[in-house]
Amino acid sequence: MVLRIFNSWTVGTVLAVCLLANPGDDLSYAKRAKARSRPPDLKILSVDPAPIPFVPNGVPLTLTIKVALPRVIPEDALLDVSTLITSTSRSSFRLLSTRQMLPTTGDPDGSVDENRQIDVVQTWDGTDNNDRLVVQGMYDYQVQVKLMVLNKSGSPLTRLSAWKKRGNFEVKGQPPSGSD
Repeated sequence: MVLRIFNSWTVGTVLAVCLLANPGDDLSYAKRAKARSRPPDLKILSVDPAPIPFVPNGVPLTLTIKVALPRVIPEDALLDVSTLITSTSRSSFRLLSTRQMLPTTGDPDGSVDENRQIDVVQTWDGTDNNDRLVVQGMYDYQVQVKLMVLNKSGSPLTRLSAWKKRGNFEVKGQPPSGSD
């Protein structure tokens, strides 16, 4: 009886060690190919803020966003460009948004110009969501571009999104108003 308990305990221990030591097929588990993501046809090529450094209550900050459009643009397409400007502490933010109609392009038969680019210009006056002038410091921006189409009821639906583009810029304090 003792021998039978000893043999079953040994077999159980060996089986447990084998199962724990080899969680899967080492060859296929370790060498699994990673999925590659294909960039979308709608792309943000560049975001150029000017003037840098930015001084509020003067010339507004101008963001020039260069967008590469897809070869085929559906009927009634809208280009939606949104820019979120936030302070590093996230205590101040401002959302800039632009929508514009795009001309329709035909079938992707190769006759359409493949280098379709458009510049979208957004301006920021240096105020936050409560219409107060922002304080000096570093600010982050995040630009998102969507190609939208109108559904049957007239509401826009997102058809295609570009990868977001992020950056930062500095806000300088207001120059002193000299009353010497």
